[in-house]
Amino acid sequence: MAVGFYNFKELHNEQLQKEVMERFEEIVKNNAFVEGKYNTSFERDFAKMVGAKRCLLTANGTDALEIGLQAFDVGPGDKVAIAAISFFATAECVVNRGATPVFVDVDEQTGLMDPESLKRVLSNHKVKAVIPVHIYGLPAPIEEIEKICQSRGIGIVEDGAQSHGGKYANGNPIGSSNNLVTYSFYPTKNLGAFGDAGAITAPTQEMTDKIQSIRNHGRSPEGHKLYGRNSRCDHMQAAVLDLKLQSFPAQNENRKAIAKKYFEALKDTPLELVPEKYLDLSSWHLFPVRLKTKEEKYALKEHLDKNKIGSALFYEKAMPEEKPCQNLEGEKEKALTFAAQTLCLPMNPFVTDDEIAEVVKAVKSFFS
Repeated sequence: MAVGFYNFKELHNEQLQKEVMERFEEIVKNNAFVEGKYNTSFERDFAKMVGAKRCLLTANGTDALEIGLQAFDVGPGDKVAIAAISFFATAECVVNRGATPVFVDVDEQTGLMDPESLKRVLSNHKVKAVIPVHIYGLPAPIEEIEKICQSRGIGIVEDGAQSHGGKYANGNPIGSSNNLVTYSFYPTKNLGAFGDAGAITAPTQEMTDKIQSIRNHGRSPEGHKLYGRNSRCDHMQAAVLDLKLQSFPAQNENRKAIAKKYFEALKDTPLELVPEKYLDLSSWHLFPVRLKTKEEKYALKEHLDKNKIGSALFYEKAMPEEKPCQNLEGEKEKALTFAAQTLCLPMNPFVTDDEIAEVVKAVKSFFS
């Protein structure tokens, strides 16, 4: 049995396609292409779901990060502390603001920002903002990071690109903090559009007003008060997201159930799994496992490929290893090891028990 990594056939079934096309036809007839009622509906309902005061759609997740930094007035000459394990956009958004990324090392079991490393970095660098990343859907230790940052007046922009539906350690949904939280709705995410889209959740009206202005060319009721950008989410993508939001909670519950089955079946193998405490917290965008060495990781991937089991290297390199980032300062040692060891097994809402059994069988045969 072949087991794919994603399952777009089930996700975008005939019924969903039919409902999407009905909405698209309505949008075309009404010539309501850039923003519209589905933007308003989605922003309201997504904010309610994640416990945020306000959600603001953007053109994509990278824009959401950049707008979040601009909302904290990050610009040329500033430094921003970022987790050393993440997608490249987390560093890219800092550079695009004219600022300099400084790496913070990660927890060796999870790939999440390490608060102790953050303390050391802040003792050596004057930082204006911090970007903790909810990598793989696991919640970063936000309460600890907040305690470190608040006394120093440092803004926090949570990178929640993979965290839709996840929970913080206190059990509250990711998005309900007093920080800016950014999301990506790229098609492979737990909640994905039919193209690019993103969002920011904001804790105050002041931040909401500023972000609304930035995403729409700096416009405000009083005119242009600042330089912004064109980062409005088009109405068609909003229509898809608004529709998909109806089935999203059940799909995330499926992901959690699948993760628990993987965990039980694999906990006695030589694989290093995410700590058990995250089983009910993570959004399970991905299911990462760690091997003892880079060579063993590639060997397992080759073995899974031969057995027609999908797997993926998120992330094959830590960000400090990427060429544009190699001269940046900060801490990275655990991140380098984590990236070298980590492989992701198939994870989507439609993985069946039979497919889980095939994945587990292939993994166990590798070690035997």
